[in-house]
Amino acid sequence: MTVFPSHHGLSSEPPRDTPDISLVKLVSTLLEHKWKILFIGALFLLGGYFYASSQTRIYQSDTLIQIEGRKSTLGLLETLAVGEQAGNPTTAELEILQSRMVMGETVDRLDLAIQIEPRRMPMVGDFLVNHGFTREQVDRLTPGLLGSWLGRIGGWEQDEGGPFVWAGESLRVSRFDVPPHAEGRTHVLRVADEGQYSLTRDGATLLAGRVGETVQDEASGYRLFVSQLEAHAGAEFEMRRVSHLDAIAQLQRRLTIEPRGKDSGVYQVMLSGQDREQIVRVLDTITGVFLSQNVQRQSEEAEKQLAFLEEQIPQVNVELTGAENALNDYRAQRDSVDLTFETQNLLGSLVAVDNQLSELALAEAELAERFRPTHPNYQALLRKRSQLQAEKLQLEASVNDLPETQQEVLRLTRDTQVNQQIYVQLLNKRQEMRLVKAGTVGNVRILDTAVLQRGSIAPRVGLLTAGSALLGMLLAIVGVMLRLAFSRAVETPEQLEAIGLPVYAIVPVSSGQNKLSHYLRRRRKDGVHVFRGLLAITDPEEPTVEALRGLRTSLYFAMLESSDNRLMITGSSPEAGKSFIAANLAVVCAQAGQRVLLVDADMRKGHLHHAFHQAGKGGLSELLTSRLGIDEAVRASGIEHLDFISRGIVPPNPSELLMQKPFHDLLDWAAQHYDLVILDTPPVMAVTDAAIVGKHAGSCLMVARYGLNSPKELEITKRRLEHAGVRVKGAVLNAVAYSTNRQYGYYNVYAYR
Repeated sequence: MTVFPSHHGLSSEPPRDTPDISLVKLVSTLLEHKWKILFIGALFLLGGYFYASSQTRIYQSDTLIQIEGRKSTLGLLETLAVGEQAGNPTTAELEILQSRMVMGETVDRLDLAIQIEPRRMPMVGDFLVNHGFTREQVDRLTPGLLGSWLGRIGGWEQDEGGPFVWAGESLRVSRFDVPPHAEGRTHVLRVADEGQYSLTRDGATLLAGRVGETVQDEASGYRLFVSQLEAHAGAEFEMRRVSHLDAIAQLQRRLTIEPRGKDSGVYQVMLSGQDREQIVRVLDTITGVFLSQNVQRQSEEAEKQLAFLEEQIPQVNVELTGAENALNDYRAQRDSVDLTFETQNLLGSLVAVDNQLSELALAEAELAERFRPTHPNYQALLRKRSQLQAEKLQLEASVNDLPETQQEVLRLTRDTQVNQQIYVQLLNKRQEMRLVKAGTVGNVRILDTAVLQRGSIAPRVGLLTAGSALLGMLLAIVGVMLRLAFSRAVETPEQLEAIGLPVYAIVPVSSGQNKLSHYLRRRRKDGVHVFRGLLAITDPEEPTVEALRGLRTSLYFAMLESSDNRLMITGSSPEAGKSFIAANLAVVCAQAGQRVLLVDADMRKGHLHHAFHQAGKGGLSELLTSRLGIDEAVRASGIEHLDFISRGIVPPNPSELLMQKPFHDLLDWAAQHYDLVILDTPPVMAVTDAAIVGKHAGSCLMVARYGLNSPKELEITKRRLEHAGVRVKGAVLNAVAYSTNRQYGYYNVYAYR
């Protein structure tokens, strides 16, 4: 064991209120507070589990849909635009799926503007319901609680069962119409006996009816149809009807769309909600409405195209007939003029260009209905037409070089062939549009019907619970680190030496002493911690007791220079452990063969008598007031060579009694009859008793508690004693934590013994 002798010189190092923080010290401090950290983490774990388990369970259903790219009714459009200029029909379909057109029809079909929320028990209702507690189970667990205590708070009768809705109880409403001014306001449906109920708002009854029957009030505009009701009499449900737009917005927020595979055109559509059955029904309705509207839209487009073709075909037929007649008349006039090979090639090129221009004209008619002229597709069509027109002008220039007869035959033949091809093309398109309209097939397919996923998607109880535990431990660690960083308490012997207090012993904290400590409440005063029993007797092998034996050795040599055999044990503040040091030091000295007298000089709050399991009265205060003699005041401790004097009855003037002659006479008598007199005094910073007693003691030790007393406080205490003429020999660093006292070898000594 390390001992710091009394002749150590004063250090020139200035006092340090806050010692340096090293990684080793930080880890040691965290290990020292590990149980506190774990306890706080456990509290946060329980709190996180309760919070997560109290949240409303959110479920999810999903379905798969496929969206195919739509081809234009006129295939030429697909060659006009490049890249993303042509637009993404799949993106458009997804936007339509989430539009108010689809969502609004779904809301109307299922009347999703009706919102129902069961009334739960405050604080713990959701937790119990989420764990499947029914009303009968809660009644069994808390007999009479719902009917009596909660009944008095809630204002219902004992036999009603309370307004709270438990697991297994539900309400379904197929229709709930309210007047415009009541939209969004909360209504309460209260269950009565035999399937009956009443609807109230702000305490006023609006409707009363039975399950399966429509009830209405024409005057007020209320209409209600309850399709299913399973709840005990007295249960209450909050109902409200929100606006159509609010219902659509809420449904849109609950809908999620994710692609399945890159460019596959397959998408997973997911819908979340609290009602497991409803979200499946709602998702099926959404996809059904989307599919029907897609087919209807495709059919309407085909119908528009068909109407356009029906209008164009007669005109082209008339033009074709006119062109054929003109060609036949000219041939009749010229006796069937044939075309040369060169003219036939020019004719084929001109017919091809004219056909392409005709297709562009039809495509432009379709684009004009869908896009503006500034759209990239429209601009591509115009560029294509300009190129074809330029090519047509070149071919026509070549035609002008032909003989006049060949030119006329070529012109008439070209008109005939172009009109004939256009006419055939229009007939084919008309037949195609008729098939599209009759087939009612869109570009959307429902691959999977809506199904409910297993379990709930929120809240994630395990994740929240683990996160809460980690957060609690993190906060506890941060608290320990902040306390360490801002701590002003003494933690090392060097801090005491820096203020001129040689350290005679470092006493480690004792787990055995905690078992002897008790919290004693006193009437009209603050309580105090006392110890019943002596650690040096109950567990003499403790490292703490071994440290006191080392203190005994140090004091033996230090007191050789003293004028008497009196030792005062004091401290700067309460809870430093001076009484513990004084009592157990007296025991180890008595065990060494010295005759020791232990005096409880703290006549205000002294409690040394508890350590010997004796009464406090009949002690020092009675002796100093001449109510007892010395033989009566000095008691046997039950330990060989050790006697003690208790504090006695608390006097009104302890300081004055200590200044009088009887106290001097007591100390003189004790010095003659004992080898060592140990005086336990009150804290120096609290009262002046210690300064008075110290004048009559040749030696004085100050007890500093690790992590409690600051160096500045101890320096002021030392200065106050010195001003009173009391010389402090040194200090005892008490209750040093395990991680710290290992640095000074106490546990190595203990292991050696």
